[in-house]
Amino acid sequence: MSEINPRTAIGSNIPDSIDYAKNEIQRLQNEYAETSRSVESLLGEFDEIPEIIEDDVQKSIVASLIKRMRDTTKRIDGLRELEKMPYFRRGQGVDQFFNGLFDRLTRREKRNRPGAADVLQQRLTDYDTKLLLAEQERRRKEAAEAERKAREAREAEAKAAKEAEERHLAAERARLPETREIKQEAAAVAEEMASAARIEAAVANDQAEAAYVDTLARPADIMRNRGADGTLTTMAREFYAEIENANLLDKEALWPFIGLDAKEKALRQWAKTTGHRQQMAGAKIGDRPKSVVR
Repeated sequence: MSEINPRTAIGSNIPDSIDYAKNEIQRLQNEYAETSRSVESLLGEFDEIPEIIEDDVQKSIVASLIKRMRDTTKRIDGLRELEKMPYFRRGQGVDQFFNGLFDRLTRREKRNRPGAADVLQQRLTDYDTKLLLAEQERRRKEAAEAERKAREAREAEAKAAKEAEERHLAAERARLPETREIKQEAAAVAEEMASAARIEAAVANDQAEAAYVDTLARPADIMRNRGADGTLTTMAREFYAEIENANLLDKEALWPFIGLDAKEKALRQWAKTTGHRQQMAGAKIGDRPKSVVR
């Protein structure tokens, strides 16, 4: 049996989610037309109420209307729950089935138990981290060795240049022609050696620079690999922030990032513990009159 969602099948006449909603609203409008009319009737009465209550007769009318409106809303909410329950239970079943399959492979939320893919992910990360550290250490040692060779080559270049200069000066100071010729030949040899040393030093410097650049490579570039089946693996930096001890958190630093709803909830809880008798800057706390209709 195919697992393709029938809603996505070409030529399928099954309505999409928008059609489901429109059809359901139309059905409810037809079946609960009397409920809709009762709401419109109550709203019509509301339109007739003056903005300011001036006597007990108007107060009685308002109180009665409030009670009937609340009774109607309770009946509406009961009907809503009754109509929604089959869909709600079916939705629970759908979630339980598919989320169960999902969770066995990989967790949907961070605090859930790791799925098989999560376990494998951690094993892969451990393995790749070991390879990455080993490769980075190899490159560091290679760069250090290349720098050592470059330093020695620079020292050899400086020594050869000094030797060539000394030979050249010695040839210029020679008085006898035969002595001058011998020293000039020695100076020429020293100059060739100095030239070779310069070339070796330049090559060593280039190699040291290349080795150093290799140490700066990103983990993603070092660990990039494509398997025989085309699957690509690499590494990246994972940023994380996890609570170890909530009591030690910097509340002042975190406060701007806490939503207003959460702040109001915390304020109400705090006010409850103080009997709503203690004030706090930035808030109003206390008790006040409120009409009650039963």
